[in-house]
This record gives sequence, C-alpha cells and structure tokens, in this order.
Amino acid sequence: MSPVKKGKHKRFSNKLLSLLGIKYDISSGEETTMMTDDEIITGSGLVLPEALLTRYNVQRLLGFGGYGSVFLARDIIIGRLVALKVLNKALKSHDVIYKHFIQEARIAGQLDHENIVVIYNVEDHDHCACIVMEYLAEGNLAVRIKDDNFTEREALRIICGILDGLSVAHRMKVIHRDIKPENILFDPKGRPKISDFGIAHLPRDAGGVYGPGEYNPVGTPSYMAPEQLRGDEGIDNRADLYSTGAILYELLTGARAYSFPKGTPFPEIVSHIDSTPYISVQEHKRSISDDLAKIVDKLLHKDRDQRYSTAMEVLNDIKELERDEQQSTNAYSDEQLYTSPQALLEDVMRLLLVDGIMSPAERRELKKRAERLNISSEAGRIMENRIRKEMSLPSLESLEEYQAAVTLMVGNGELSEAQREILREASNRLGIENIEREMIELDALKQSQRDG
Repeated sequence: MSPVKKGKHKRFSNKLLSLLGIKYDISSGEETTMMTDDEIITGSGLVLPEALLTRYNVQRLLGFGGYGSVFLARDIIIGRLVALKVLNKALKSHDVIYKHFIQEARIAGQLDHENIVVIYNVEDHDHCACIVMEYLAEGNLAVRIKDDNFTEREALRIICGILDGLSVAHRMKVIHRDIKPENILFDPKGRPKISDFGIAHLPRDAGGVYGPGEYNPVGTPSYMAPEQLRGDEGIDNRADLYSTGAILYELLTGARAYSFPKGTPFPEIVSHIDSTPYISVQEHKRSISDDLAKIVDKLLHKDRDQRYSTAMEVLNDIKELERDEQQSTNAYSDEQLYTSPQALLEDVMRLLLVDGIMSPAERRELKKRAERLNISSEAGRIMENRIRKEMSLPSLESLEEYQAAVTLMVGNGELSEAQREILREASNRLGIENIEREMIELDALKQSQRDG
C-alpha cells in the first residue's frame, strides 16, 4: 500500500497548530510519525494500543486530517461498524491540541440530534486518544455534488437538515466554523448529518479551549464568511449560516458563489470578495423563484448584520416558501385540512400547553408523535413557536437556552446552591415559570445520574 502523502497533511497541521497558538517545527522529529496505511494498522508504528485492539477490529483507513487519522473498525463487543478518529501521537504532547481534540468529542456528544453525527465514546490508552463515532457509509455531500443535479426540493431538504442541526449547536453556543460539503454526511435514510467539530468555537464560560490563535482563519475559503477569513474575534453563528448559504448556492446552481485557486493567501481572498460583485443564483438559473433567491442572497450577504441572525429564521422562511408553493398547486377541503397530520400535532401541542408549561417527558412524547405522523423536527419547532407566540409564552429558543444551561451545570450529577441561584436568575430573564424550571432541573439531574 502506498505511503500516506505528507505535504498536504503538513500544511494543514501547521494551520491547525497556528489556530491553537502553537509553534510547530516541521524539521523536528515529530514529522516522522507519518506512516503508510499498513504501518498504521499492523506494523511497528501501531497507532492503536492493545487495550483498544481487543475492543475494536480495525479494517481500513478512511482518511486523515490535521489531528490524525480516521479508521473503519468493528466494535467486537456490540458488533457494529464505527469510525475511529485517532489523534496523532505527536500532537498529544501539546496540551491545547489534546484538550481541543477532547472538546470536539464533548461538543458533538452533547449535541444529541438526528442531523449531527453520533459520538459513542472517547478512548484514551497508552498515549493514544481516539473518538468513537457513528460510521456513515452513504458518502458526503461533496461527492454527491460532483455526481448529481439537485432539484430545488432536494436542495432545500438537505439545507433544512443542516440548519436544524446547526440550530441545536448554536443554542449550546457552539460555532462549527467548518460547514462545507465534505463535512455533511448521509445516513441510510438519506438524512444529512453534520460532522467534524475539530475547529469548532466554544466560549470560555461554556468550557471552551482557547489558544492565542483561536480566531486565525482555518477552513475552506469558498465556504468561509468574510469575517472568518479576516480572523475577526467577534465571529458568531452567522458565520455558519453564511457557509450554509454557500452550500445552498452550489446545490442550486452547480457553481460556487466564490472560487479561489489553491494556495491563495487569505488577505487576497478577502480582497477579492470585497471587490467582486455578488452574482445572484438567478443569474445562473432563471427558474429559481424570487423568494428563494432572496433567502440565498440574505444568507450570503457580505455584511453579517444584513444576514439571518439564527438558523430558525432561515427555516421559517424556507417553510413559508414551501407553504406558499404548496397552496398555489394544491387545494384542500376543510375536512382534509382538519384531519391532516399537522392539524393533529397542533391539537396535541395546544392541549399540552394549555396550562402554559410542558414537561421534558411530555416533550419527548410529543417528538415521538411527530415522528409517527412523519412531521420533521424543524416543522414541529416552527409550529410550536407559533403557538407559544399566540399564547404569550416564552419562545422555544428561550426554553432550550435554559435547558442547555442546566445540562452544562449538572455534569457532576448535582447542582450547588450557587448554581441554582444562577439558574433562577436565568429563568427569570427568559420568562420561564418556576414550576417549569424545577421540572427541567429535575429531569436533567435524573438524566445525569443515569448517564453516570
């Protein structure tokens, strides 16, 4: 088997280490850790220690990046295929790199959502750290873009899945910073799943790992927001929305909004974007409606203050667009509307919210009912937010912000009085009733104890 190429890996490693504020000497012995595929799995340079080889049967190398290598393996005990992301041994000696690697697993592990790749476990034995994650054999979006022509409906379905996953990440204050087709994988049902939180940004107050170069630009320029390319420290979730817009642009037109030769310096890229007029999707494809073009244009606005502020705002506009199109092509009788799955789910929501609160257990049951009615999670969210607004209740985003805060604080299975006071202040700010606050805290504590 041919040796793993060093050049591309070396350049990305330098950028990654720079991002974390670590000087990397490419002339040092650390470079010698690069091996052939055979050596990685079976030879003297074995990456996986014996403790892991007794649990995982490594089958082949899937790929490698700045942190290390990803293998296809079988969990011998459970029998399922998994992907093992193994940290390069030379990088584990860098404390910030190691903590950033573990942070990736912690972030993705907490984002329990159907549109985010599942993290099963983190293993750390004999100077070998690896993330055990869901293996998705259906390929990534970059491959599909090369092979397929997407209809508007197909493109929007994929984008809605990405936005739905991002909405959860953003509520946990996580900014992915590397949303691109290669990082969108598909499960056997065709659902898009966000992967690779390796350079995700997490605030310090949420446990984020920082290096002096935290905001240095690292990524794929064609999908990076201008402020991310400039290295602005005020980067927020709107950078991920720009990246999603760049993917939508490409799915609809087959072209990239901006494209650059490999190796173009970041300052030149920023200058090019600033000086080059934006070409609307309609100039590539006249059949695209004005309303859809406005959504893409707003996502890709060079001034982030003119972009959407949240993923849910984009989802709302897409769903409104789809509703308008459906109403223009279909006519339903009153009886059909009354007995539609959406109407049935709305009736259940209104019953659950009649007293102004919904317990975590009721919410889980509601999610099951939505799945049985074949109603997507994003459609359910839009519906509930509308009902909450009509009933003058806190928004779903406010409720989930509080739930996220509780989840982070009960990591050790208990809440101190100081933490409870912080949570009381947060619930007051968000307009959450005391009884609902207590139900959320109790549910999180029980879940933490079960996980522990």
